[in-house]
Amino acid sequence: MPKYLFASHGKFSEGTRSFLEIMAGKNLPIFTLSAFVDDRSVGSLVSDALAEAGEFDQLFIFCDLHGGSVAQEVFRQTHDLEKNIQVIAGYNLALALDIIARGTVLTADEIREAVEEARTAIVYLNDYSSSHQNTGEEESLF
Repeated sequence: MPKYLFASHGKFSEGTRSFLEIMAGKNLPIFTLSAFVDDRSVGSLVSDALAEAGEFDQLFIFCDLHGGSVAQEVFRQTHDLEKNIQVIAGYNLALALDIIARGTVLTADEIREAVEEARTAIVYLNDYSSSHQNTGEEESLF
């Protein structure tokens, strides 16, 4: 069974867990890491979170920002481990929900596919209103 770790600057990871518990249930193996909310170093937070996750078939680590200090430290501590750890940086809620809803170990190609699908979940809704403003038509946004 996969486990999921959300790692972020501030409490974004905790908000993600709250959302996922509403959408997918409270009994999920979700762990969070909130950096820069106290005086603990990112390095110690990452090592503690990995220890807390314990054993797993696959561990997905979702980092808030590609290139950020949290993602860099996660990658530094995990890239040489001989475990099935998949690190995704710059995640959105659609991606997190999709991967958790699958509830199974995924291949690298399946993860890449989920990432590509999640990119389409980012939509500038104002474009919809301006494109239908002149026609008076009402169209579903979804």
